[in-house]
Amino acid sequence: MRPSRDHGVARAHVISNMVRSPAEGYDVYDHLKRVAERFLDIRVSYLGHVPQDEYLRRAVQRQRAVLEAFPGAPSSIAFRDIANRVRGWTPPAGARGDMEFFVERLVGAGVVA
Repeated sequence: MRPSRDHGVARAHVISNMVRSPAEGYDVYDHLKRVAERFLDIRVSYLGHVPQDEYLRRAVQRQRAVLEAFPGAPSSIAFRDIANRVRGWTPPAGARGDMEFFVERLVGAGVVA
């Protein structure tokens, strides 16, 4: 199965989550990019990283979003920065696959603004 051929997906964006440093985040992305380009025939771009911090771990344990539980945490700041960049994107004309349907429903329900 090739996402580019089967679902019309030509590109994907990667966020490296719970990494110890920006360099580690980029290394994770770089490895995934090489694999995706070789085996999936899609272009992958780096959206950023979310640092691993104690607040993120505690939010996961509490089953709460780190942004709600600890809005000033480094991981919350990173999520907010990434969301602000994504907010400026032009939305696609229509959903073409499972994840896009999911995101389209979230946006339509006002969960993602």
